[in-house]
Amino acid sequence: MAAEPSGIIEGGHGKAIELGAGQKIRLVNIHGTQVVDTWALNRRDMTEYLSVEQTRRMTGHLHPEVGDSFFSNRRNPMLRLVEDTSPGRHDMLIACCDKWLYQHYGCPPGHRNCRDNFTEALFEAGFDATIVPNPVNFWMNVPVEDNRTVKLATPLSKPGDHLVLEALIDCVVIFSACPMDVTPINVARTGLPSRWPIRCSSPSRSDVRTRGAGSLRAGRVSPQSPRG
Repeated sequence: MAAEPSGIIEGGHGKAIELGAGQKIRLVNIHGTQVVDTWALNRRDMTEYLSVEQTRRMTGHLHPEVGDSFFSNRRNPMLRLVEDTSPGRHDMLIACCDKWLYQHYGCPPGHRNCRDNFTEALFEAGFDATIVPNPVNFWMNVPVEDNRTVKLATPLSKPGDHLVLEALIDCVVIFSACPMDVTPINVARTGLPSRWPIRCSSPSRSDVRTRGAGSLRAGRVSPQSPRG
């Protein structure tokens, strides 16, 4: 069994966390507007990773629902969404942001991005990966309109909404508090772009019995912080 998750994930940064099979983790969106890009890799074979493409195929859902498993590129279940207090609008269609996207938007070099967060977080945790898979984007609102178009919209989640993930195998889960500040996906209800840190803490035994999860909690970073 891996150690209980703990630590701080700063807004715009990422963290890799080991979970043993059966362990749960609770992710809290305190201010309600932070998108969290999420990946999982098989702890025993890092070439096996959470695949949103296979997950859509196996579940038949565009958006993950409570009770759904997230499947690997080999169609093995890796994680399960066991609790979700938000309206349930999470994205499994859009690739993570990267340096080329911000270049396309005209941002200066060095803008933080989820692709680099993935590789940095893994390296800091003592792991590596040869590819960056497409992520599950928790709380990212990507409406599908007329069965043919998608758009990027503000989150539907509310302050304090949370979700709980259960590891079905020994895995490494990577979270990135998305640094996007160009499109409206992280726009706060103030109308300003936002970046929220995530706090990861170990639950007490009573918490495990009643909630079954560690806790990842998001708090505010000044929206006036410079990009990059």
